[in-house]
Amino acid sequence: MTNDGARPAYEIATLDPQPTVTVRITQPMAELDLADAYDRAIPLVAARIAEADGQVAGAPFGRYHQFNPAAVNIEIGFPVVAPPAGIAPLDAVGAGEVGRSSLPGGKVARTIHRGSYDGLKAAFDALHEWIHAQPGVDDGDGPWESYVDSPAEIPMEDVRTEIVWPLITE
Repeated sequence: MTNDGARPAYEIATLDPQPTVTVRITQPMAELDLADAYDRAIPLVAARIAEADGQVAGAPFGRYHQFNPAAVNIEIGFPVVAPPAGIAPLDAVGAGEVGRSSLPGGKVARTIHRGSYDGLKAAFDALHEWIHAQPGVDDGDGPWESYVDSPAEIPMEDVRTEIVWPLITE
């Protein structure tokens, strides 16, 4: 999958399930400061993985279970090589606490967005439209974005964010 031009490239791929360590944020949309949520969650999760002797297996991500004008339900964290001992399942910990979870396996549609995070909504919308143009598939629940590059390390216009959307196949 390459994205050399102005229009993103899309593909359908099959992924294996991926263990993760995350924090779940559930709140009214009106109370959400998304940048602040990521700024707080990513170091918190990274520290908890290190404390549990876990090993990060990829870029930080945010998975959107619900994201609409009324409410937000997202997981922010990291994929890990294996679920670290001593970290409880996400559904067994309290709000704002670190837990283990997973990204689903199966068919997904994906693309790479290059540039400012302000363009992510349009990139999600374009991928969603592309999915609906494909025969035999529909969009599933819980798309996510993985932050391949850090704007602290490269210019924002070159920052890559991978967008992954689980698919339902006929």
